[in-house]
Amino acid sequence: MPQIAELIPFNTACDEFVAGKYILADIKIASILRIIADDEKLRDIISSCLENYDFNSRFTHSIHAKGNGYTLDVPTNEKELIAFVFSLLYRLDNKEINFYDFISQFYKNDDDIPGKEFYNFANAIIIPFKSAVNSLYSKRHIIVEADDYQKNYYNKIMTTVKLIAKNIDNYKLKMNEKEEFTMLLNSLYIASEHNDKKMVFSLMIALDYFSRVNKRTKPAYLSLEECFT
Repeated sequence: MPQIAELIPFNTACDEFVAGKYILADIKIASILRIIADDEKLRDIISSCLENYDFNSRFTHSIHAKGNGYTLDVPTNEKELIAFVFSLLYRLDNKEINFYDFISQFYKNDDDIPGKEFYNFANAIIIPFKSAVNSLYSKRHIIVEADDYQKNYYNKIMTTVKLIAKNIDNYKLKMNEKEEFTMLLNSLYIASEHNDKKMVFSLMIALDYFSRVNKRTKPAYLSLEECFT
């Protein structure tokens, strides 16, 4: 899949970090966070991953003894990885965690190679973070223009909407919530039927927010999100 145009600034900031040096790490971390803060879609993705996320607890349980030092177990689940790394970068940027102490403790340079701790950190933290953000972004936002691909996910959406509507009573919604949910689903179906990319995107955002308020519908939203994979 080609690089997502909207993510070029974010990807460039991550690549510049990886290609950089320890002495510029704080500047590069601040750059990544600033780009996220300035982009509404990126903020929305990060916020959804951070919902009910306890970084301190996850961080503590990620530390494991290894030889004479420690290693850090970074989550492999896409959303957990994004939440973990963003939270870590935020604390590094705010100096709650000292960058030098952190990489010295968890990315120890056993080979005595100059800059190896920084290299290890970049490969274990920044590169997976970049990949996960790109992956989740592509699932949430329609960014591929090929007609066959678009028709494929439009058909997936319509099939999924029918299934959700058929089982809508299983979500135990109040009457007004059920009506709103049905309206959003019907609108999404019609937009997909007409291959209306902008409307599909807008309705997916609306359904995302609806599922956050009405948490019983979260599985339904996630099934719709999977249509873009």
